[in-house]
Amino acid sequence: MNEEKSSLMTAFQCRSCHRAVTRTVAERPLPAEDVDEGWYRPEASPPDAGGHSALPIVRMPPGTFAIDPDPSGPPYVLVELSGFLVEAGPHGTIVLNPSDSLGLEAHPDIVMRRGYCCGMDGEWGPNLACTCGEIIATLYSDCYQVQELRLQPDAVDHCA
Repeated sequence: MNEEKSSLMTAFQCRSCHRAVTRTVAERPLPAEDVDEGWYRPEASPPDAGGHSALPIVRMPPGTFAIDPDPSGPPYVLVELSGFLVEAGPHGTIVLNPSDSLGLEAHPDIVMRRGYCCGMDGEWGPNLACTCGEIIATLYSDCYQVQELRLQPDAVDHCA
């Protein structure tokens, strides 16, 4: 008998105020970094004269989420053998398409809303807050990076 695993359908809510912060989304595997299969938009549109892409790379299709088991975001730690800085932030961030968020607001500290020309880059950590003021997510929305929203695992719960 061929049994297909059903996807978890859920929405996420702020752990502090219990307000829904995403639409209802279905769980799916996180698309791998090194392959195009499973990415919503694996290639960016050609850049304009200023170097901006009107359609940047997007990891997750709308209406889906995945749990990333790897560390995400700051702090960054130096790997002495290679000399590279690597992400050492929280494990288990919830990765979504940015369009699936509901009512999140920019971080109250303008420094945390850092970005370049087209959006926030998330390089300094979570940059979005719930309407109650709790800092709960990181938006990666600048034109040079993969577009995604990452909810902090210690700041959200599944809606009941």
